[in-house]
Amino acid sequence: MNENMSFKELFGIIKHRFLLIFIMTAVVTLITGYIQFRVISPVYQASTQVLIHETSGEKNSSLSDIQLNLHYNNTFQTIMKSPVVLEKVKHTLHLSETASALKGKIATSSETDSEIITVAVQDQNPARAAAIANTMIKTFKQEVRDRMNMKGVVVLSEAKASESPMVKPSRLRNIIMAFGAALMAGVTLAFFLHFLDETIKSERQLSEKTDLPVLGVVYDIKNKQTQSDEKYFGE
Repeated sequence: MNENMSFKELFGIIKHRFLLIFIMTAVVTLITGYIQFRVISPVYQASTQVLIHETSGEKNSSLSDIQLNLHYNNTFQTIMKSPVVLEKVKHTLHLSETASALKGKIATSSETDSEIITVAVQDQNPARAAAIANTMIKTFKQEVRDRMNMKGVVVLSEAKASESPMVKPSRLRNIIMAFGAALMAGVTLAFFLHFLDETIKSERQLSEKTDLPVLGVVYDIKNKQTQSDEKYFGE
């Protein structure tokens, strides 16, 4: 069968299966919304910033001091997420998770040629996320002071639970994606069911199936005749 179809025929298929498409799209979208708001626990992110600027003892910082601090930037970030620091954070806050699991919640970053390190902690509880971030910085500050004799660690901003945004899940985006996917699946299913149906739906299909020209079309006038009779007898 020739599957070249006009826009009118394509629109007719969608119109014929509109209820199926609507129900499928609505159900998938509602289920996705329920999962996003009721099943998946939200994850919040608390952030803090710390400036690490160690000098050689002079009153004014030299370029070599800044370059040295930048050189050790990755080392400082590694120390922040080291088992020594995380175990102390875990003990201080009485956390039940392991140091490895705690490390998975922490991300550290630094801008290029910057002595400022940003620490971001993600947790299902915004207050706990802020507490972990602040405690980790305090512990790190004490560790580098004791082990490296560094005193140039300055906390620029502490993490606050009230300023911790929800980062997961992206509810609106997921619902929109589910709506679009369900709509496309519904339309695809409508066309699939249409092509599985072998009944003749138009004179074009009849001509293609029999290889004979269509000489005439008999329209269904039953409904019109019934309406006309009802009007006649009603008078």
